[in-house]
Amino acid sequence: MTEAEVVPLLSGRVLAFTGAGLSVPSGLPAFWGKGGLYEAEDAYRLASPEGFAQDPAFVWNWYLARIRDGIASKPNAGHYALAELEGNCRRLTIITANVDTLQEQAGCRRVFRLHGNIMQTLCTSCCAVAEADLDSMPGNCDGNSLPRCGCGGVLRPNVVWFGEYPDQEAVLSAQEELSAADVVLEVGHSGTVSYGFTETAVSLGKPVVRINTEPPPPMPGVLIIAESADIALPRLVAGVKQ
Repeated sequence: MTEAEVVPLLSGRVLAFTGAGLSVPSGLPAFWGKGGLYEAEDAYRLASPEGFAQDPAFVWNWYLARIRDGIASKPNAGHYALAELEGNCRRLTIITANVDTLQEQAGCRRVFRLHGNIMQTLCTSCCAVAEADLDSMPGNCDGNSLPRCGCGGVLRPNVVWFGEYPDQEAVLSAQEELSAADVVLEVGHSGTVSYGFTETAVSLGKPVVRINTEPPPPMPGVLIIAESADIALPRLVAGVKQ
């Protein structure tokens, strides 16, 4: 399979699995690998219910820095290419492992989140979800200044941590769309955390395009484009005609 053969398929039903590599050109580092957010950190201390229970202030300070980075970032050409594709194909469904909001900011509408939204909070007592209010949060948390819900419960970032289940609506949407998709895009996934979607697509005989500067090992039936998403996606989408 070649890029020229993929482009006509992009006018049909497209299923896109997006990961951290999509947002790297926007200045948001990936989690794993060289230069990743977890490179010099204990990932489980930062991103698990146990780590949060042990030291919520430490976890919150790390996430506050990431939230501020997210606010300062802007969608890149890869995000905008997906939004353009959504307007030119029969149907685009995005299943994302990202917790930033750059895809929606670029104009993408059908985005299902496996791992939540870092711009939201979740109450550990009443489970209420709300937009993160940075104005009411301390610049630096300690044990006495943790963000709290109106009910008095401690807030946590509304993201999925190690040991927790991914959003089931996103999982079900992926499973439903896999059978109907004309082509599957895997964009910016390291392969460190996998739910087997790409493997399922291959087993169903679906054409799969993997876009990543450092792609996982080759798989039969998968076209690898070893480029950044902000370069590869605009090139592919430019040839799509509704």
